[in-house]
Amino acid sequence: MIPFLVEANQFLYRFPDDIIIRDAPSGDMKLIEYCRDEYIYRNYFVGYRKVNGTILVLINKKPVWIMAYEGGVADLDMSTDDVRKTFAFVRQNLARSTVIEAIRGPSEFHNDKMDYRNRFFGTIRKFNGTETVSLKNQRLVYSMNYSGNDVIF
Repeated sequence: MIPFLVEANQFLYRFPDDIIIRDAPSGDMKLIEYCRDEYIYRNYFVGYRKVNGTILVLINKKPVWIMAYEGGVADLDMSTDDVRKTFAFVRQNLARSTVIEAIRGPSEFHNDKMDYRNRFFGTIRKFNGTETVSLKNQRLVYSMNYSGNDVIF
């Protein structure tokens, strides 16, 4: 399951401006999806500046792993272009996922304008964490809390 999660993150988020976001079948949320063989990755979410969502990994159409998340930009008056750039920066880090850092990618990522930090606790089987983005002047512009675990029936 971990290699598939890494593959999905790398495939979906390598080009963050090209992600296809569609309406979920229920019509009340948005959906980003990736499938390979018996594996399915589904990211359901609602909102834009503030987002709530759930990521599911299914094997043979049966949920085996789940992550819930909530957060978004710190300044709700941030320009739409700056919101887009901030989320694109976070997605760039997701594209850098590895088998060791499969859930949200590496714990730190930097460019000339922003710093990404992820504080992860637990294992892929049961975890929680917070990711943040700050500008170079240390001003927080984004924060996302997440938690998840294996799905056990």
